[in-house]
Amino acid sequence: MLAVIGALIANGVITILKFFAAVMTGSSGMMAEAFHSLADTTNQIFLLLGLRFFNRPPSQKHHFGYGKERFFWSFIAAIFIFGVGATYAIYEGFQKLRHPHAPENLGWAYWILGFSFVLEAGSIGLALYQETQEAHHDGMSLTEYLRESKDPTAKTVIFEDSAALIGIVIAFAGIYLTDHHVIAGFEAYWDGLASIVIGVVLAIVAFVLARTSRGLLLGEAATPKSLRAIREAIKGHPNVNKVVELLTMHLAPKQILVNAHVNMKDELTNTEIIETIAEIEERIKAAEPKVDMIFLETAGIGRPKPQKRDPRHTD
Repeated sequence: MLAVIGALIANGVITILKFFAAVMTGSSGMMAEAFHSLADTTNQIFLLLGLRFFNRPPSQKHHFGYGKERFFWSFIAAIFIFGVGATYAIYEGFQKLRHPHAPENLGWAYWILGFSFVLEAGSIGLALYQETQEAHHDGMSLTEYLRESKDPTAKTVIFEDSAALIGIVIAFAGIYLTDHHVIAGFEAYWDGLASIVIGVVLAIVAFVLARTSRGLLLGEAATPKSLRAIREAIKGHPNVNKVVELLTMHLAPKQILVNAHVNMKDELTNTEIIETIAEIEERIKAAEPKVDMIFLETAGIGRPKPQKRDPRHTD
């Protein structure tokens, strides 16, 4: 939450400054960066909506709750980055190449890009600090946490801020090359080229974020580490012979649904089976605190299946 609010404030200020610089200089690169920051600002609002709604309790229409709100709004943010930021930047760049004219009053661009870089660096620093704290809490390094985490909100903020820093550097390069007349006769084209490159960077970021959110919306399973912990928790119970099938799905970044078919010892009574199931559920939640819902079913090792299962689901 703190990282999103920090990014919202920083991007709001930067958007206003970049639009001012774009008007003062006539730079396509600055205009592309202004729309880039506008998209980022709007996306922070989308992410805040996800954080606001995902904690709602289950309802008659949504028995498993609203945890996937986080995934949905992150997906919308990725689409917005592409639709507003990337598309406009590439379009503006091509227009500048078709009708070249060198930007003016470049002093405004230098100052505002420098100030924007400082704000963006502060924003990404706050996001990385928050994620580092989360990683240490889960006993992982920051790299491992970012790779394994199912929290698209944090990844969106970090990716957006990283793209923003890269975009500022690209816009600065376009302004600098134009200002110093690098390659005679090409001065008016650097700015348009910078705008196109910014658009390509945004398109790549949008694709990566959309791909991550899409997987989660479709019902992505728990990480291999979590799966191992859950499986070992079940197998470790003395009344369990075999884990016939283990299925998981993320309902939210830190909410996992578990559905398991377990073969137990034949001599158990109904009362012992009920007690065993309760004990297994406790063991699962102790092994993986993210588990929120558990559905256990006793099964024979050779029980018939209605359809062919992926061999990765079996023990």
